[in-house]
Amino acid sequence: MLLKLVLCGMKAGKARTLCAVAGVAAAVAALLFTTSLSATNSLQAPAAAEKAARPWAAWSVDGVPTAARRGRGKIPSRANEGEARAKTSQIPSGASLVLKTVALSVDLRPGGRVLQGPPVLVLLSSAPASLPYENVKLEEGRWVDESSLNAEVVCLRSALRRSSREKVPNLGESVKFVGEKGTMTAKIVGYLDGGKLPCEFPVVFANSKAFASFGNENVGRVLFYDKVPSSGVFLTPASESVIEAFKGDSQRHMDYAKPLMIIAAFLTALALLVNSLLLSVEANRRELAKLRAVGLACGGLVLFTALEALISAFVGWVVGFIVTLLSLASYVSVYAEYFPSGMAVDYSRVYLSLALLPLVVFLSILFALFPVLRVRALDASSLRPRPVRRGMVIAYGCGFAAFVAVEVWGASLMRAFIPSQQWPDAIVSLLPAGVSSFDVEKLRDIEGVKRISELVPRQVDLSLPESGEKKENVLFLAAEFLPEFKFAEGDYRAAVKSVLFGRGVVIDLMLSRHLNLHVGDVLSVSMPSRRGGKAQVLSFPIAGVVDVNWHMVTSRGLVRGLNGASPMTSGPVFCSFDTIGEVDFSTYMTDPSFSAPMTHLWVDYDKAFLAKHGVFNAGRIIEGEIARRLGNPLQATVRLHARDEIADGTLARGTNVIGQAARVPFVFLAVLAIGFVAMLVAEAEARRKEFAVLRAVGATTRQVVSRLVLSAFKTALFGVAWALPVGSAVGWYFAGITASRWPGMPHYFVIPWEIVLEGAAGAVVFALLFAVPASLRLVKSARGR
Repeated sequence: MLLKLVLCGMKAGKARTLCAVAGVAAAVAALLFTTSLSATNSLQAPAAAEKAARPWAAWSVDGVPTAARRGRGKIPSRANEGEARAKTSQIPSGASLVLKTVALSVDLRPGGRVLQGPPVLVLLSSAPASLPYENVKLEEGRWVDESSLNAEVVCLRSALRRSSREKVPNLGESVKFVGEKGTMTAKIVGYLDGGKLPCEFPVVFANSKAFASFGNENVGRVLFYDKVPSSGVFLTPASESVIEAFKGDSQRHMDYAKPLMIIAAFLTALALLVNSLLLSVEANRRELAKLRAVGLACGGLVLFTALEALISAFVGWVVGFIVTLLSLASYVSVYAEYFPSGMAVDYSRVYLSLALLPLVVFLSILFALFPVLRVRALDASSLRPRPVRRGMVIAYGCGFAAFVAVEVWGASLMRAFIPSQQWPDAIVSLLPAGVSSFDVEKLRDIEGVKRISELVPRQVDLSLPESGEKKENVLFLAAEFLPEFKFAEGDYRAAVKSVLFGRGVVIDLMLSRHLNLHVGDVLSVSMPSRRGGKAQVLSFPIAGVVDVNWHMVTSRGLVRGLNGASPMTSGPVFCSFDTIGEVDFSTYMTDPSFSAPMTHLWVDYDKAFLAKHGVFNAGRIIEGEIARRLGNPLQATVRLHARDEIADGTLARGTNVIGQAARVPFVFLAVLAIGFVAMLVAEAEARRKEFAVLRAVGATTRQVVSRLVLSAFKTALFGVAWALPVGSAVGWYFAGITASRWPGMPHYFVIPWEIVLEGAAGAVVFALLFAVPASLRLVKSARGR
C-alpha cells in the first residue's frame, strides 16, 4: 500500500519528481561525461605517440640534459662521469641517424614584455640534411643553410610558446637562446607545424654556425633507429613514459579536479533529492495523516520517504549514465578525426557514482526525517499552509557556498604570493654567466633610476647531508641597501645598522616561524670542510624579522636555483656583502672552481619617471640602457623583472586557476536551479485559493506571476545570504590546511568581494531563468482549468 501511495504521489507531483530525477541525472552526467572525455583523450595517446615518432621505430638518448639550469653549474664528479659512461655503454649500436643536442632556454619577449613564469625550454640540434620527422612539416620559410655565415634556426612553432594564445616571433626575426655558460642569437628562417613530438626529439634545428656557439655546453646525442634494437636501453612509441607524455595536461588537470567534481556532484544530487523529499512530505501530508489515524507507525513514514528517495535516485542515475553514453558517442563521432581510437568510459567513476548512490539516499532520508516524523493524525483536517521553500533555501545555499569556499580558499592562499610593495621596483638578471661586479659603476647615473645596486643571491644549506637532518636551505640576499620592509620584530634603523655595518641578518616571518628564530637569536649554517675535517659553522645574529611576500619575486627574478641549487628554499635572509663574502670564502675553499660574477641588480625607479612612462615602458627603457652600458655581453642576457608586472602576472594566473576550480561548483549551481521548478509548483498548489481570489478581483497574469517570481527571488537571496558566511568559513579553513604544507606560511583570510558578488548575482539570475517561465506556465495552466 505504501509503494502504491509513493507511486501515486510521484505521479501526482510530476514536476517535483522530474526535477529530482533531472537533478540527479545532470549531476551524474556532468561527472561521468567529463571524466570519460578525459579517458577518451588518454585513449588516443598510443596512436598519437606512434604517429609522432614516424618514421623511427626506436630512439635512445646519450647525455642530453633534461633542462637548461640557470647560472653556472658545478663540475661533474668522477662518480657522475663513471655513471655517464656506464649508461653510454648500454646504448644500442647501428643507429640510422645521430643528432647532437643541447638543452637551452629561450629569451622570448612577446610585445617586448619579459615572460613571467617558468622559462621556455627547448632541445636544440645540429641540423641534418633534411627534416627527420613525418609528423611535422616545414610550413613556413626554408631549411637552414649550412654554408651561411649567419646563425640560423628552424623551430617547431608550438615549442616557442606556452599556450596557443601567445604569439611567436615573426619569420626573419632573431631569438636569443640561453645555455648554462653563454648565449646565442640566431635568425628564425623556418617554422615547423603539424603536431606534437616525443619529449626526447629536438624541436629546434641549427646550422653549423649557430650550433658551434654552444661548444662549451653539455652536448648530448639522440640516436634514431629504423628497427627496434635487440638489446640496450632505448625508447619506442609504446614505452610507458612516451605514452604518458602524450596524454597531455588535460589528464593531469582532470586528476586535480576529480575530487572537487565528485564532491560537487554528490552534494548537488543530495540537495535536490532533499528538496524533493521535503516537498513530497508537504504534498502528501493529508494522506499520510490519514494513514497515521488508522495505525501507520513511524517506521511506515520513514519507509515511505525511503522508497521515494530510492526510486528517484536510481532512475536519475540510470538516465544520467545513458545521457553520458549518448553525449560522448555523439561528440566523438562529430570530431572523429581527433579520436581515431574511439571513445572510452571511465568505469571507475561509474562504479564510484553507483556506490555513492545509497549514501546519497541515506543522507537525504536523514535530512527529511524530522518533518516526516512530525506528521500527526490531526494534520488530516489542518488548513494551515505548509512551508515549501525551506528545502530549496538549503539546497541552493549549499551550491553557492561551495563556489564561495573555492574563491575564498584561492584568494587567501594567493595573498601570500603577491609581491610586497616594499620590494625594490625591479630585479635585473644577467644570466647565465653574469658580468664583472665592477661594471655596476657604469650604471650609476641612468635616467629614471633612483638607486641601483648589485644583488648577490646565495643559497646555503642549513645542515650538511651527512648530518642526517632534513635538507633545507636559505636564500642569502646582499645589496648596498636594505629595503624598507614591514618589520614584525625589531625596527628598520637598528636593522640597517646591524646588517650594513656588522654581521647581522634580517629574516622573513615565514622563516622565523619555521625555525622558531626571533630577534636576538642566531642563524647558524654549516659549511663543509675542504679536506674532510670538522664542518665550519657560520653564525649570524638576527637583527629583524620582516613580513614580506617573497616567493614570486625571487622565482620570477631568477635568483633561486643558481649554481645547481634547488629552486625551493625556506626563505630569504637579507645581509651585507661582507656576510656573503664569508659564505663565498667557505664555498671557494671546498670548490676552487667557484666564481662570483655579478648576476643580478636591484633597481628603484624615480617616481616622476615611473609616473611619466608607466611600469611597462619604464622597465623597457631602463633595461635597454643597462644592456647598452654593459656592452650587450655575449655571456649574459639582460632581463628586467618588474615587481608590479610580476604581481599582475601572479594575479592573472591565480585568478585563472581559481576560476577554473570555481567553475565546477558554479556549473552544479546551475543544475541546482532546476529545483526551483518543483518549489514553484508546490508554492502554486499551496497558494491556489489565494491566487483564485486575486484573479476573481481582477488581478492580471503578470501580477500573479510576479508573486511566484518574487517567491523564487527571496528563496535565492536567502540561500545566497546564509551561504556567504558558511562558504567563507569553509574556504578559510581549507586555505589554512593547504598553507600548512609550506612550513611557516602565514594564514590569510581574504574574500574577493567583486568575484563573490558577481557570483551571487549569477546565482540569482539562474534562479530567475527557471522561475519566470515556470511561473508563467503554472498561472496560464491554472487559468485554463
